[in-house]
Amino acid sequence: MVNEAASSYYIAVQKKRSNVEAQIGLKKNGQLVLNNMLNEFAKQKNFGTSKEAVYAYHAARDYKERVAGVGVTLQLADFYEADYQASKNAYLTQLYDEGTTLLEEMKYTDAELKFEEIKKLDSNFKDAQALGNIAYLEPRYAEGKKSMELGFYRQAYDNFEMVIAKKVDYKDAVALRKECLDKGTYTIALLNFENASGTAGLDSKVSAYTLSALTGIKDPFLRVVDRENMEAIIREQQLQLSGAIDQNTAVQVGELVGAQALLTGTVLSYNETKGTLRSKQREGYTSYQEKTLNKTDGKYYMQTRYKPATYTEYFNSNSCSVSFQYKLINLKTGEILKTEIIQKELNDEIIYGKYDGDYNNLFPAGNNGPNLNFSDKKALVGMMQGRQELRTSADLSNNLFGTVSSQMSGSISQVVKELVK
Repeated sequence: MVNEAASSYYIAVQKKRSNVEAQIGLKKNGQLVLNNMLNEFAKQKNFGTSKEAVYAYHAARDYKERVAGVGVTLQLADFYEADYQASKNAYLTQLYDEGTTLLEEMKYTDAELKFEEIKKLDSNFKDAQALGNIAYLEPRYAEGKKSMELGFYRQAYDNFEMVIAKKVDYKDAVALRKECLDKGTYTIALLNFENASGTAGLDSKVSAYTLSALTGIKDPFLRVVDRENMEAIIREQQLQLSGAIDQNTAVQVGELVGAQALLTGTVLSYNETKGTLRSKQREGYTSYQEKTLNKTDGKYYMQTRYKPATYTEYFNSNSCSVSFQYKLINLKTGEILKTEIIQKELNDEIIYGKYDGDYNNLFPAGNNGPNLNFSDKKALVGMMQGRQELRTSADLSNNLFGTVSSQMSGSISQVVKELVK
């Protein structure tokens, strides 16, 4: 049972390198295990296949290295290495021939597996690495061209991306990727939003947040043109467009800026509630130490006692809410691609306490004296250490419109992915 013995000795040495008895046992039994593995290699070389011989030798070599990792050296004769190289060269030739045949038959996946195995065994064997690249690149390149022909520009782009990431100069993949973008880019014209809320400036705020959210989408096929850029394009073409851009003039503007869709939006309602700081006197108890005489032994000791105390609890809150509707309209057909009313509310509140003494000695009041429950005491200390400054209404408003814009951009991103496949 040399395998079991060698394994046990290996564990013993692994736990304690200075275990001499275990080292001797591992060297003796480990060498027997290695010899058996080398005998298997020799048998496969003489009577089996070159593949089986190669991996039998790898197993023996790996075992030798693993044992060496705990400081025990096993012997592997040099002639085994020469025999291994002969088997490996035979197997590499076999893999190479099979891979090139599969490549000629356009069985790229199978061919790639053959060349990947060659690469693991010998990365410099003939031109296997270049042929392996072809086996990987060619089907993705072909799939990209096929997708382009079908008008699936996103799928084609993704395939060309994989090709370029592997080999930047493979055929005309770079040019074809650019062509996919040119033909598949979906441009959205972003108009200034309307404000029906009665609170001035919200239309500009939500427009700015929307532009930021849309341009932050990691989609190479989405292009956003805002009002400022639209006016610049119109000026470049020496055309005039007076007044506000509305849905009646949107088709004309869309044609000028190359847009396929128009994004409009309206702030339907907006409310801010600014709270007033309120306070309430709370009853509690404060602990103190009192020197007390022990009548039994006549000695004094310190005893914890509690006396009534009061502290002040403060509360305040701010909140804001918005109702916002947007529409994404197909400029060619007038179809509403996506519309949604987003209603969001954000609020912030603070609860904190103040006490004239040391709040670490303060306890909440119970039914018949101090409440000594640990979690209640911890909650009281936490309130004493609580935040005393509310987030401003402006801060809440910015976060609110950021959330609204993020939700809207996510929905629009999904629409673009469905339109540009």
